[in-house]
Amino acid sequence: METQIDPDTAAAMAIQAWWRGQLVRRALLVAASSARRIQGWWRRVGSQRREQQRLWVLAEYIKLERAVVLLQAQVRAWVMRTEYKRCREAARTIQTCWRGYVQRRASNCTKDVDLHIDIVLGVPGDCGDQNE
Repeated sequence: METQIDPDTAAAMAIQAWWRGQLVRRALLVAASSARRIQGWWRRVGSQRREQQRLWVLAEYIKLERAVVLLQAQVRAWVMRTEYKRCREAARTIQTCWRGYVQRRASNCTKDVDLHIDIVLGVPGDCGDQNE
């Protein structure tokens, strides 16, 4: 059985269907807009967290690098001090040997040379004149 719908009722039903479609489309538009806002917020939160993590890792890396540089500087200073002490000890050894050599040479020279000088006092009046 087919029921006859009167044209005014059909027009009202068409308007109601159109209106419900508008409401649904508007609700979907609001939902999509809300979803985009939530997604944007979540992306910002994720980006901020990643940036904080990146900064933390960078700060830890800088701390580690500073510690490594400080340690390297300390080791280089220790190596240089050790080298300086070694060179100073070598110079001291050379100086000691040289001073000993010079002293031995000086003592050998004095053995060969007779530094004993006889002072002869002349007779008064004797000035080396041979005519007297």
